[in-house]
Amino acid sequence: MAKSSPDPFAILAARVQAWDRCGRIPGCDKAVWRQDAEGRVIRWADFSDRFSRYGWEIRTCPRRGVLGWALQRPTVEAVHWRGILGGDARDAFGHIHAA
Repeated sequence: MAKSSPDPFAILAARVQAWDRCGRIPGCDKAVWRQDAEGRVIRWADFSDRFSRYGWEIRTCPRRGVLGWALQRPTVEAVHWRGILGGDARDAFGHIHAA
């Protein structure tokens, strides 16, 4: 019988790996708060939550260099959901708010 959903332990392992690659914020709990590569603040509990101010997702990137190409293992990084949608994202619904 084939699995219909991805392995939850593999998803958790990818989350932990991506979280460890993020920058730490001085003065904040490193298990709760981090910064993505763009400097956006993310929170561990808000994984995959686009309605949260601190929501984040995992993005896979190909490894650089000859060894990364030979192994064909992508690296994972944590990215704030606004970084996934692009710089013009105003909220989770894509609406632009009036000033």
